[in-house]
Amino acid sequence: MGLQSRRVGNEWDLLLHLQRSNPSILQAVNRNSSPEVDAFLLVLLRTGGIVSQNGREILVYSHEAKISFPRFFPSVPLEARLAVPVFHPNVDPVSGFVCLWNRFAPGDTVIEAVCRLQRVISWKLLNLDQDQVIQPRAVVWYEDPNRAQPLPLAFEALVWPDECGLEHESRIASSARRRRLEPIGR
Repeated sequence: MGLQSRRVGNEWDLLLHLQRSNPSILQAVNRNSSPEVDAFLLVLLRTGGIVSQNGREILVYSHEAKISFPRFFPSVPLEARLAVPVFHPNVDPVSGFVCLWNRFAPGDTVIEAVCRLQRVISWKLLNLDQDQVIQPRAVVWYEDPNRAQPLPLAFEALVWPDECGLEHESRIASSARRRRLEPIGR
């Protein structure tokens, strides 16, 4: 078993710990492996996000996602995709790719990725740098002073597993300092 296989196995264990700490918010559905990519399928619940349905934007609270570990992980970052893309500047409206970070470290874990994913879906995190914007229409909507929808959207924050030894909010704060995706209302 190689380094990447062991690391991805450890990441699956971390995801299961996160699920046990948050059974009403997170469901780890499946783990898939191939020579090119390992992926975890999951569902985030109690997390407000805006999706397009029948030409209208609606608020939904359940999101299917895939966290992928590319072939050269951890030298390259893990990636997130939503089965149904949300309306957000940093989410591709076609593929569902979510820009979680523009700088990464080999020590970034699936727990950080899932917590950041939840905050992106709910508009708690966004990056308005031109290089990171995938949905320009979402930026226009966000900057509209007459926007009726208050942000961030409602969500029940994931709690870090006890065995991580760090409080959830302090971990997110330290993670936010390392990356340019910023919380709304800083």
